[in-house]
Amino acid sequence: MGVLFGCSGSSSSSAGNADSTIATDSGAAPSTSAPATDQSASQPATPATEPPAPANVTPQEEASAPSAPKTEVTTQQFYDELSPYGKWVNYPEQGYVWQPTSAGQDFQPYSTNGHWVYSNEGWTWASDYKWGWAAFHYGSWFHEAKYGWLWKPGTEWAPAQVTWGQSGNYYGWAPLEPNVRADARWTPPATTWNFVPKQNIDRPDVVKYVVNKNTNTTIVKNVTVINNITNNNRTTVVNNNNNKTVVNNNKTVNNNKVVVKNNTTVIGNKNTVYNKGPQVNEVEKVTNKKITQVNINDDNKPGQTTVRNNKLVIYRPVVRDDPKAKKPAPRNAEQAPKRGK
Repeated sequence: MGVLFGCSGSSSSSAGNADSTIATDSGAAPSTSAPATDQSASQPATPATEPPAPANVTPQEEASAPSAPKTEVTTQQFYDELSPYGKWVNYPEQGYVWQPTSAGQDFQPYSTNGHWVYSNEGWTWASDYKWGWAAFHYGSWFHEAKYGWLWKPGTEWAPAQVTWGQSGNYYGWAPLEPNVRADARWTPPATTWNFVPKQNIDRPDVVKYVVNKNTNTTIVKNVTVINNITNNNRTTVVNNNNNKTVVNNNKTVNNNKVVVKNNTTVIGNKNTVYNKGPQVNEVEKVTNKKITQVNINDDNKPGQTTVRNNKLVIYRPVVRDDPKAKKPAPRNAEQAPKRGK
């Protein structure tokens, strides 16, 4: 793949469980990572077969673990795979961020060209974009007047990197901004919320039911955050013999350090924090129908997310930073002006 670059990921801590009225939290840390030159676009891949557990993983651990990616990559793959669909911008205080120029001027994350699916990990955004596996499940989005929506890479995977809320007869969601955790008491800007009547949340054409942005300010006044937070301690285990990977929940390994035992590499411990969204039993009441849960299966190559046979197939590799990577100035990235200019 060439030179590998690192990029800052999200932080983690314990999370709440009850609904609460939203308050403000903000802030962003600098990033110095650099994207590589453009690469050719990826094509959707055939779903991969779920790997068996390594020899040192018990059947109980395997049964309780979610489907796991076979691939371990660095954030360099984001730069390589997303370059054909947009441009990278060196943005003040954020480092290298990505603008999806192929998505059109009316693009809004978690609204354009996708829908919600209830999976074994919670409400999951199924994007129709070939790059959606990355930009809607890792990292975070923020809006800038000159560029529109920009995506900052991150290393933690989630069903969706959003805040969930409800207001009267509406469910709403808004993209998490950089360095805002899913369990933070934070007020998204009114124009970044997407609200739909509750009975339409599971529709494949949900975008048609998003209320006019001019109405958002009225709905936001009465919104409460849905704090259906998951905080899983996950340990990634890679069997060096067959390059298979399995993720185990609630297991700490050697103080998060990488260890090798019985030819198996343990890549530390991550706190995966995300908001699972509305409780499915509540959605079933308002929609007056049974919500079918799909299981997430891992694809072996980047490409479009697919939903079929009660399975959501998506590429979700283990992403890590590479502290030893070189960071030369990229030739294809634009330099954003400093704020206020």
